[in-house]
Amino acid sequence: MVRCPECNNAYSQKPALEKNHKLSNIVEKFNALNIEKAPAVLHCILCRRGPPMPAQKVCLRCKAPCCQSHVQTHLQQPSSNAGHLLVEASEARAWSCPLHHEYRLYHCEAEHAAVCHYCCVARCAPHHGHAVCDVEMRRSDIRQTLMKQQDRIEDRVQDIEEQLYKLESDKCLVEEKVQHLKEEVQLQYQKMQQLLEEDLGKTLEVLDQAHTKFCQENSTQVLQLNQKRQEAKKLLSSIQMVSDKTEDIKFMRNTKAAKILMDRSQSYIGNTLPSYKVGSLNSKLFLSEISKREKNLCKMLE
Repeated sequence: MVRCPECNNAYSQKPALEKNHKLSNIVEKFNALNIEKAPAVLHCILCRRGPPMPAQKVCLRCKAPCCQSHVQTHLQQPSSNAGHLLVEASEARAWSCPLHHEYRLYHCEAEHAAVCHYCCVARCAPHHGHAVCDVEMRRSDIRQTLMKQQDRIEDRVQDIEEQLYKLESDKCLVEEKVQHLKEEVQLQYQKMQQLLEEDLGKTLEVLDQAHTKFCQENSTQVLQLNQKRQEAKKLLSSIQMVSDKTEDIKFMRNTKAAKILMDRSQSYIGNTLPSYKVGSLNSKLFLSEISKREKNLCKMLE
């Protein structure tokens, strides 16, 4: 014996099952609530011959869709606003304000994002203390700022390279002078080698210490400049990457990262490079002291 879970009737044998219309209606209503409407396909309003083609671009200012072949035609039409602003048709929905369903044609500096006209009035009006301007104008300003900072950082990298070259040249020159001075000192000490072997060792040690000190100072400066160069190249790479993104208008949806990068770049550019120290070695004075010792020794040995 089996019982129906719906009506609780008892059957000696399993009956033939029929469609449960009540449950079917519930399922259909549930499915209808969860079906998302497909976005409407936009068609070009400039196509005059034949059926209009699917739109490839949408002008955010004119709210006019156009196909790829009519992009230039649309751009040549007069605009009562600040010029045409075309985006991909697939991106038009992303430019629509979810609250007011208007295109976001303004950029709020406080929010670092594009906003619609109604959002400007509600949240970004002057009495709110927010600076607002046209999104395309702001994109142009950001792009120009990034390009200027890129040029200045490239100049900074070149300055660092030049200083590194000068430091390396100075290091080689000092090493040559030290080597030449050692040879002259050895020639003088050969005359009194038997009596001055200990003094010779001490004198060469002084020169080596001076050379070591110079190398340490030189290496420290090279290390500091290499760090500056690495930092500049890293910052330059970030600016180049963000600058490339500004080619696409959708970059203006969120410019917070660009603002942070420009602040970092401006802070870096504002710092001057440390002046490098040139090594010096007064060989004449050093040799003069050795000559005095030789004369004193000669007098003592006479």
